[in-house]
Amino acid sequence: SVSAKHPDIVFAKIDTEAEQDLARAAGISSIPTLMAIRDGIVVFSQAGALPEPNLANLVQAVRDVDMNALRATLPSGEEQG
Repeated sequence: SVSAKHPDIVFAKIDTEAEQDLARAAGISSIPTLMAIRDGIVVFSQAGALPEPNLANLVQAVRDVDMNALRATLPSGEEQG
């Protein structure tokens, strides 16, 4: 599995019925929703599931994000971490 190949990454599932405030804060309107958060910033969010090869590609894409360049594009206070 992708999670087994990347033990340094936290993979989590949220029960949106039990955690409605969290789902609302994250802007989740349909399930499943896949999100990638790096350094407290949402770098990917998409409704729907991904097949394992696509998820592996997403993990690499998230690792490749230039976080300094991304932070420079965010309005002040946008970072969540």
